[in-house]
Amino acid sequence: MKLRTWSEEILSSFFFRHANNVSPVEQLGSLVPGTIDMKFDGGYVVTVDLGSEQLKGILYHVPLNVSQSSYTASTTTSQNRKRSRLGLRDPSRPKSNRSGYNFFFAENYARLKPSYFGQERAISKKIGFLWNHLTEAERQIYQEKGRRDKERYKTQMLEYKSSNNSTPQ
Repeated sequence: MKLRTWSEEILSSFFFRHANNVSPVEQLGSLVPGTIDMKFDGGYVVTVDLGSEQLKGILYHVPLNVSQSSYTASTTTSQNRKRSRLGLRDPSRPKSNRSGYNFFFAENYARLKPSYFGQERAISKKIGFLWNHLTEAERQIYQEKGRRDKERYKTQMLEYKSSNNSTPQ
C-alpha cells in the first residue's frame, strides 16, 4: 500500500460523519495508509485504512492552476455551446454519411455490448483491433456500404438544397 496525505477537508468531512469511530491517533493532516484504485478525469477512486475500518470512496480533483468556479464554468459553457449548435440544426436536413468503419463499429458494438457491459472503452479497443485484422475482402463489404451511404447523402443534400433555395424567405 502507498501512503498518502489526504487533505484536511476530506478527512474533516470523514471525521464529521464518523465521529464516534475515530481513534485519537487519526488527526487532521496525519498520514493515512491507502491506495488509489483507479484514476478518472475528475479524480480518483481510493481505498483508505482508518483504524480497523477500510473505506472506499472518490476524491474529486480540480487542476491546481484553475479555480473551482472557473473549472465548472468552462465545462458548463462548452456544454451550452454544443447544445446551441444542436438547436440550430435543421431537422429536415439529411443525416451525414457514415464510413465503412462506422457500419462495422455499429454492427460489432451491438454484438459486444452484452459481453462488456459498462466498458465502452474496452469495446472500442476490441472493435478497432477487429477492424485492423479484417481481410481485404471483409473490409471491402463495409467500405461498399460506406460508398452507398455517401451517394445517398449526396443525392439527399442536392434535394435538400434545391428545395430550400426554391422556397421564399
